Amino acid sequence: MARITPIDVIKGISGKYGSGSSDYFATNSSSNRIHLAKYLNKPTGPATEMQLAQMQIFGKQQKMAAAWLRANRPSEENGNKGTEAYQEAQALKKQAHLSNVRQIVLKYMDEEGNVTLPASGTTNGGYTPPDNSGPESGGGSATPGDGDLEP
Repeated sequence: MARITPIDVIKGISGKYGSGSSDYFATNSSSNRIHLAKYLNKPTGPATEMQLAQMQIFGKQQKMAAAWLRANRPSEENGNKGTEAYQEAQALKKQAHLSNVRQIVLKYMDEEGNVTLPASGTTNGGYTPPDNSGPESGGGSATPGDGDLEP
């Protein structure tokens, strides 16, 4: 099968196409591969209790990963390359051929939000995970809003 390099216009397009279509495509920016897919079993009706619980777990993980990345990313405090743990996470990302360092952070994160990278040991990234017992705990947002888990 021939390998095709997509042009710039195609590289930037992703998502569903056509109003009544169940087909969608996505471009992986790191590998320049375009993936085509079709929804076979679209969800119907409201989410079940198990699905809601999984959405809360996912939201909590995403908020903890975002907080770890904010605390360790390149900044005036952490230097041009970020903390040592961030640099190691970047190296692991490259070894695994992943497109985002968040994937590495999520892979090595425990339930309390501590990231244990293979060579450096456990780091909480300079923040203490908050008490998530309030009514807003475990929201469904993949991107924390203002005030969420500030380092």
